[in-house]
Amino acid sequence: MPNNPRDMGLDQVLDAAAGGMVVFDAQGVIKFYNQAAAKLLGRDPSQMLGRAAAEVLPANWPDLRRVLETGEPQTGRQFSCAGKTIVANRRPIMQDGEVVGLISTLQDISDYEKLLTELDSYKQLVRLPNAIIESSFDGLWICDAEGKVIRLNQASQRINRIKAEDVVGKSMEEVVASGVIDRSVSLEVLRRREPVTMKQQLPHGKEILVTGNPVMEADGRVSMVVVNERDITELNRLQRELEETRALNSAYRSQIESLYHERDFLRQVVIRSEAMQRVLSTAIKVAEVDSTVLIRGESGVGKGMFARLIHKASRTKEGDFIRVDCGAIPEALIESELFGHERGAFTGARAKGKPGLFELAEGGTLLLDEVGEIPPSVQVKVLRFLEEGELMRVGGTQARRIETQVVAATHRDLEAMVEQGTFRGDLFFRLNVVPITIPPLRQRVEDIPPLIRFFLGEFNRKCRTNKVLTTAAVDALCNYDFPGNVRELSNILERLVVLTPGERIDVPDLPAQVQAPPESRPQGEEGWRLAQAVAEVERRLIAQALNNFGSQRKAASRLGVNQSTLARKAKRYGIKSMQ
Repeated sequence: MPNNPRDMGLDQVLDAAAGGMVVFDAQGVIKFYNQAAAKLLGRDPSQMLGRAAAEVLPANWPDLRRVLETGEPQTGRQFSCAGKTIVANRRPIMQDGEVVGLISTLQDISDYEKLLTELDSYKQLVRLPNAIIESSFDGLWICDAEGKVIRLNQASQRINRIKAEDVVGKSMEEVVASGVIDRSVSLEVLRRREPVTMKQQLPHGKEILVTGNPVMEADGRVSMVVVNERDITELNRLQRELEETRALNSAYRSQIESLYHERDFLRQVVIRSEAMQRVLSTAIKVAEVDSTVLIRGESGVGKGMFARLIHKASRTKEGDFIRVDCGAIPEALIESELFGHERGAFTGARAKGKPGLFELAEGGTLLLDEVGEIPPSVQVKVLRFLEEGELMRVGGTQARRIETQVVAATHRDLEAMVEQGTFRGDLFFRLNVVPITIPPLRQRVEDIPPLIRFFLGEFNRKCRTNKVLTTAAVDALCNYDFPGNVRELSNILERLVVLTPGERIDVPDLPAQVQAPPESRPQGEEGWRLAQAVAEVERRLIAQALNNFGSQRKAASRLGVNQSTLARKAKRYGIKSMQ
């Protein structure tokens, strides 16, 4: 540790500041991530440093990328993480007129009192230290062990409406005496030899919150004091906005928080988009009552998962969850399967009879998956049960009263089926008491990165691997339409974890249909012919592999085919062959 504070590394200075700070390079890779940021975001630096923001901060990546691309700063951006509401101020790091990175300072505004007491350490910044400290949105004062000002950044000059040359080299006693501030936190830190937080009243009327922290030598001496300044006026405005937001959705927040604490099932719900948050809110609300629910959406969007969520959050959660695939039961047996049968009801019936799935779900939840596949002959009995809560077994003479929560799900257009006469209108309206429509994955792209992270973690644990996706691979998956929705994404990631030879999964490892840029995907009637579409994707992939790897042998190895196969296909498509 040098004796002169001016000779100390700027990393120590920033390590002593109180706010969270994250620094990204021009590609969005995290280069600095301090302990204060780790505490705010709930993630250890070892999990963040060197990782792409698109991967570890997917919800924030669009805003971060906008700063890197445009060079325009962002202030007062709010987001939620680890149970906290955080405000981020982002500024580009400029060098020779170009954006070479950005710095994001973080503040926890979920509890105002914490701002007065919490002080986290900053960790090492290794690149562009002067640009970083000058790009900080918070004001920074640095004083030596005698209380003399040795540096203050542009933000501090703006907040205090002073110039650096007016105070640098002066003692804090002189600064207070000149009226720049009413009292000095640096002098208090030197006196107490511990962190100090206080308010300061500036001459132009602003009130700021300042936190001073001592930088200690190995022998216990204070070598310098770093002071962090924040404008409380702006903070109070953000606090008022936060209170208004909390008032609007306090019921939603309390329900979600209680469910996350009380139900392990919700740990598997991975959503970020507003559309899916609305779906989740509706599902939780309907779980409190006994109304029939109709969940609609394309195949693979997660209708079954939301049905289980409703069951887990309902008053019947202690009962069984019975799922019936209505499309998989033969039409001749579906009535017996649903409602059961008495002994001798038909040829092949069990001698003692058999309870139906409605009975097995008593006290729990029954999911009628693909309810549109129920034949018209059985629909009337389903309707009667929904209206009266009673059923009669096939061949029976006595009605049984059953209490169960009924959830129906389908990917079919039931309204069109009603018009065509293949589905009863009265049954549709009885099922459609509380409709929930789950949007396809292509309409909620912001959910793709967290889903990738979730499935990748699951399959890594299952396969005992440690595969990671590159930023380019994540972007390619985000640009894909996913006709199979979440189920297709899960299948793709499991395949990648199992088959990719290395630890890094890059764009060439992805399926051909994912690698193809959106503009090259099938367009019009001709483009949807499978053989032509497959051939076009194969041609593009072979050409790209030969161009990237320079030889047939390397390209064939990367594509997972024999060199003779690659040579034959390249000749067929007229691609210049390489040896």
